[in-house]
Amino acid sequence: MHNNISPWLHQLKVTRSIDRLDADLKTDVAVVGAGIAGVMTAYFILKNTNKQVLLIEGGKVAHGATGHNAGQIVFEFEEEFSVLAERYGLEKAADAERLVRGAWILLEEIYQDANLSTPMSSFMGYNGYASIDRLMEELRNNLLRVEAGLQVFPIYIAEDAPGLENIPKEYAELYSLVPHDDVLALLESKDRQYIAVISERKGCVNAAMLIEEIVGYLLSVYKGRFTLFEESFVDEVILEKEYGQIISGKNIITADKVVLCTNGFENFKITNKAGSDIDVKFHHMVKGDVGYMAAYLEEMTHPPIALQFHDSIEPEADKPAYEKIYYYLTRRPFEIEKDERHNLICVGGPETHLESADTYESDGLYMEEAAESIENFIHRTHKGAPKGPIEFKYKWHGLMGYTPTGLRVVGEEPKNRVLMYNIGCNGVGILTSIYGSLRISQIVRGDTLESSVFDPKDTYEAYD
Repeated sequence: MHNNISPWLHQLKVTRSIDRLDADLKTDVAVVGAGIAGVMTAYFILKNTNKQVLLIEGGKVAHGATGHNAGQIVFEFEEEFSVLAERYGLEKAADAERLVRGAWILLEEIYQDANLSTPMSSFMGYNGYASIDRLMEELRNNLLRVEAGLQVFPIYIAEDAPGLENIPKEYAELYSLVPHDDVLALLESKDRQYIAVISERKGCVNAAMLIEEIVGYLLSVYKGRFTLFEESFVDEVILEKEYGQIISGKNIITADKVVLCTNGFENFKITNKAGSDIDVKFHHMVKGDVGYMAAYLEEMTHPPIALQFHDSIEPEADKPAYEKIYYYLTRRPFEIEKDERHNLICVGGPETHLESADTYESDGLYMEEAAESIENFIHRTHKGAPKGPIEFKYKWHGLMGYTPTGLRVVGEEPKNRVLMYNIGCNGVGILTSIYGSLRISQIVRGDTLESSVFDPKDTYEAYD
């Protein structure tokens, strides 16, 4: 077994000193958690309001899930669009998708405003499907998207795909029939089980480098309004009617608003002195999976790409958790050391479920069975797979928080509006984190917002 070695943290070069909380402080907004959600929340609050922001992190900036992800930028909810439309109504479901897809524009604006240099690629990516039955869900989703006036991305189905006759006529305008080899070419695959492909905008970025650079920007531009403390664990959040207090060791941070941008598995306690209990609900709001990833290097002979592969066969009940039916592959330029550039092929998919977050160790050993599963997938599927055993340069895992609704939780805690949330990556966190951060800043600014599918009360109802 290997330790948890992430390529994103391997690239990260932090030159600033670390400040630890060592005094009692007051601020307008205290943000807990300095991953992508916390840093983006601080960014938008500072940009869109005149509030003071204090960001506190138990470890180091971007060293949690943000530094241990797959590095893909992709729009995806954990629930099907058709399920969201049934649950919340078509209009609300469409608003949610439209707003989160709009985070692409927000990210581009951040790059311009902060003059960021962290490399980011954007391109057309592809999702492959090995089953007409599974593809039917996407066709149903797209039919509803057309009705809601949303953008619909092309679906291509192989002319020789089994089960074509089972596709309802109402979906006829939503896909095109193409030669099977065209489907495989888009997927860069040699595995003929994949009979359909959806194309949509995707991207890739080292989120740890991105967030570290934004932190530097905030410290420089918002001196006097922005404070960051790392290696300062939160022990308790105490909520009064008009303010909150964060207890960290011997020190107390007092704030008008407290925003939790964590993965939901912290060991701190929430005490609500101005209403009913929040603590138990919060610590059941997010459940965890550990995602396993591995990466190897190749020559820079191909452009960046992001691919997903959905197999046709459901896993057998007695199969290990890491035998997954969904894999993702990303290729991007990667600089190991100065002027040593290659393509990094990053593949993930295997997961294990956590009954309790206490059992996850961020520096814990890597499960080699996951690497074997990934290697088998690469050899079976990827046209550019190396011959013989694959020498993985990096093997890493990360904790992913899943909410009962399959959606991010963004907004004010109904039992005490001093407390706010921007939590729940649900496997794909970059775009939803960015949109959630904007929404938090709008609430802090005092904007009147329409209710949304991200409201904490909906997560409570799903949990109940």
